[in-house]
Amino acid sequence: MRPQRLRAVALVVVNPAGEILVLQEFVSKPTLGKFAGMFSVPMETCHHGEPDLLALKRLHDEELTGLPFMGKPTRIGAYRVAPQAWAKLYTMSVERVAPIIGQTFEVGNHQWVPVQDALGLWLRRGAPEMIQDYAAGHRNVVRRACIDVPHSELMRA
Repeated sequence: MRPQRLRAVALVVVNPAGEILVLQEFVSKPTLGKFAGMFSVPMETCHHGEPDLLALKRLHDEELTGLPFMGKPTRIGAYRVAPQAWAKLYTMSVERVAPIIGQTFEVGNHQWVPVQDALGLWLRRGAPEMIQDYAAGHRNVVRRACIDVPHSELMRA
C-alpha cells in the first residue's frame, strides 16, 4: 500500500511596512522537517479533499485570528517539504498590523520581521525556500526538494 500523500497550504503574510509574519513551532514532527523552537511562515495541513482556499480560511481562523487581510491570496508555488508532503504557498497582505489571537498548542510567538531577518532564523524545512521565492517575486514555482535542517541546528532549540 502506498503511503498517503500529505497536502498543506502555507502563507506569506505581509504588513504595510513590508515585514512578513513568522511564528514559532511548539511541536516536533521530524518526518516533516520541523522541531519545537523552529520558526516558519504559517502552514496548515489540508483535510482530505479540502480546497486550498478553505484550508487558508481555516489557517486564518485557527492561527491568525484578528489579522485583517486585503484582497485574495496570490499563489507563489508548490514545495515538496517531505517525501510524501507538498505545500502550496500563497501570499496575502494585511491592511494594518492587528493583535493576533492565534496561539495554539502547536504554534505561537507570532512576530513581524523584515524578510532578511526571517531568513536568519532557525526555519523549518521548506520555509527558507518559500521566503526566498516570495522575496524574489517568483510565481509558478515548483520545488521538488527543500533543504534539510542540519543536525547541528537542532542544538539551537
